[in-house]
Amino acid sequence: MSRAPNRSSVARKLVLGVIGLSILVSTLAAVAAFAVFYDKAARQQVTSLSHYVDERLVVEERLFSDLRTVHAAATGALLRRLPALEGPELDRQFDAFFPLQADGTRRSVPALFDGLNGPGGDRLYGLAAFMADGRHVSREDKALLLAAARAVAEVGEAHLGRYDNLYFFTPSDRMVMFGPLRDDRLMFYRKTAPASFTMAPEEAAQIALPSLNPGRVTRCTKLRQIIYKSGKGQPRGTGCVTPLDLGGRHVGAFGTTVLIGENLLGSAADRLPGSATLIVSETGELIASPGYRAGADLRPEDIAARKVLARMDETLARMRAAGGRHGVVESPEGDALVAYGQMFGPSWRLLIVLPKSAVLRTALESALTVLVVGLLAVGLLSTVALVLIRRSVVKPLEALAAWAGARGRGAPLEAVEARTDEIGALARALREARGEADDLLATLEHRVRERTAELEKANQAKSSFLANMSHELRTPLNGVVATGDLLVKEARSKRSRELAELVAASGRLLEHVLTDILDFSKIEAGEMRLTPIAFDLDGCVPRIAEIHRSAAEAKGLTLTCTVSPAARGVWVGDEIRVAQILSNLLSNAVKFTETGGVTLAADADEGGLRLTVSDTGIGFPCEESERIFRRFEQADASTTRKFGGTGLGLSICASLCRLMGGSIQARSNPGEGSTFTVVLPLERAEASAVAAQATTEAAGREGLRILLAEDHPTNQRVVRLILEPAGVELTVVDDGRKALDAFEGGDFDVVLMDLQMPVMDGLEATAAIRALEISTGRARTPIVALTANALDEHVAASRQAGADRHVSKPIHASVLLGVLQELTADPASVSANPHRAA
Repeated sequence: MSRAPNRSSVARKLVLGVIGLSILVSTLAAVAAFAVFYDKAARQQVTSLSHYVDERLVVEERLFSDLRTVHAAATGALLRRLPALEGPELDRQFDAFFPLQADGTRRSVPALFDGLNGPGGDRLYGLAAFMADGRHVSREDKALLLAAARAVAEVGEAHLGRYDNLYFFTPSDRMVMFGPLRDDRLMFYRKTAPASFTMAPEEAAQIALPSLNPGRVTRCTKLRQIIYKSGKGQPRGTGCVTPLDLGGRHVGAFGTTVLIGENLLGSAADRLPGSATLIVSETGELIASPGYRAGADLRPEDIAARKVLARMDETLARMRAAGGRHGVVESPEGDALVAYGQMFGPSWRLLIVLPKSAVLRTALESALTVLVVGLLAVGLLSTVALVLIRRSVVKPLEALAAWAGARGRGAPLEAVEARTDEIGALARALREARGEADDLLATLEHRVRERTAELEKANQAKSSFLANMSHELRTPLNGVVATGDLLVKEARSKRSRELAELVAASGRLLEHVLTDILDFSKIEAGEMRLTPIAFDLDGCVPRIAEIHRSAAEAKGLTLTCTVSPAARGVWVGDEIRVAQILSNLLSNAVKFTETGGVTLAADADEGGLRLTVSDTGIGFPCEESERIFRRFEQADASTTRKFGGTGLGLSICASLCRLMGGSIQARSNPGEGSTFTVVLPLERAEASAVAAQATTEAAGREGLRILLAEDHPTNQRVVRLILEPAGVELTVVDDGRKALDAFEGGDFDVVLMDLQMPVMDGLEATAAIRALEISTGRARTPIVALTANALDEHVAASRQAGADRHVSKPIHASVLLGVLQELTADPASVSANPHRAA
């Protein structure tokens, strides 16, 4: 139901009262002002305007004239340091500060920006450098750039409060800059500048050349946007440079960027009453104004200044005709006086626009009669307004505030709620809102507890599911992987060895699939860890290709695998994670290819190792090349319906690449196939490293007495097959109680303990053995947790129980034999680090 406008509104009362009193005061002031002081006040304002522009010109010129002193100090600092830079120390220091990059450039090391102690105890910081052709730097240029780096750091720090940067550049595209307070942290020169970056076409470089600056003086560029400043809008600025000549030859220039928004706002904001202060370029472009903030325009009330800017060409012509560095002219419209002054450096002009109406207004405001009338009017207006506001607004609001502070338990608000104005409506709405809030709070705590319990229950269910799935799958997989590894060693013919290798590799692939599920959980939690080892790329890459060859041939596809001569040999990295990435990429390539073939290529890269998987499959739009690496996503929803898959494989690949410090990129077009390129920053290793690992696999100690606690017959047989060729004495029991009894009555060198067993589990049995050793004074016997429980919490539990090592199933012969060799060859290593996982 609508209501008619409320004639008793508080706002209406206040507005009508203020308007009436303001009209009365304004009328009295105007009548009094026109009666006195007009001519005299106007002449005084014109005189003040002329003096003021002269004073402001001196102040604003100092910003640019001081730059000559700064650049001269930097030149002196460079010349003082230059003679000392020679000999082998020059090359060492240059390479240490500005190392050669892979793209052929030289850039400053991060420590030069973050801070380091240089020779002689001086501290360098806030520095960045870029050199386009880093491979060909003469010794003269090396000394020049090292001296310049220290010069700009020394002088730039001394003037940091006024200029936020100081830099030196050469005609051959080499630059060092000091700017520790810049928002961009100089990342363009330190990291992102392309190798082709050049300053030669820039105006700052041009005005330093002898042909354009024969006087070799400080000159400034035209106004331009400054992109390195963060925040709302982009400020403008000018670059002022001073050439540096040595031996009559131009070798570079010192420069400083002057930010207009930060350095000239003082002059623009500090102005005579009624005037507008402007700074314009020689061509009439607005540089600063009273309302200038990152490109903002003049204030709406500066009408006269707007008119002057609209006809700036005519205004500049009048100034040139008047002559001199400063003076006063009339605006083209004839309604304002324009005082001007020529600034040193960028040759800008400082303008003060004073409307003739402002002269009149200033005179009127300075008259004694206006002041007296104004004070009386203000006093009267304040008294009336105070009475109205106190009675109509303040007291009702105080009552509302007291009631709200007491959470609705204070004095009743019937009197306030009965009002028909806005305050009455506010009181009624506040009471209704308080009721709704009380109802919500009454149920909120209960709902939070319920939701928290649900989340904890879901998290526990997830952890339990992952742990059970890992154990149940790893137990039978143990027999496949370990048996396959043994068959590879015992195979006599080439074909038998190939078949055994395929079985072992397939088992390992199945292990990797299981690991993917757990890896996804670890990646999500940020707990993924790498295990770098030395591995032979000639064996790793073809083996992964062979695993997927049968699937490719079943679809009539060709699968080609090549390892370039430059990539062959031994590398240091996490072989399992590298194989996991390749397996996921090959699986996708075969899945999404109907005709043609799949190619896997390995080659050396400047950053390490480059692996490429290409196919002739369905492809995808190039704009989807980044989205497909997100978890649970594919390029097209129809892809899932036709080919299946969860969209998790590429997400894991991308996460693993980032974890290794590498990158993965996709390039494709619909119907034209896809190419995935992985670049990993791996390092080379000696071939002897792999040979040492192979030797460890065969290592063992004959006559070792080993107690095995394992309830699964297949796992018992796997351990026997691994250890019998090593000549050990193996005692097998099938639960933890029997293991404790056997240990108490026997003498064993090592105990292999499964964790999940009947009667007494492995954790309880391990703790009991450690307690028995302490009570009887027996020496510590190494215990290896041999279990399908592979999660991090399982490793922590076995360590806490007293296990010396943790070996996860499926068991690899090389890992188990290596652990036994380590524990029995050097018993001191057990006590030194009894809880290291294998």
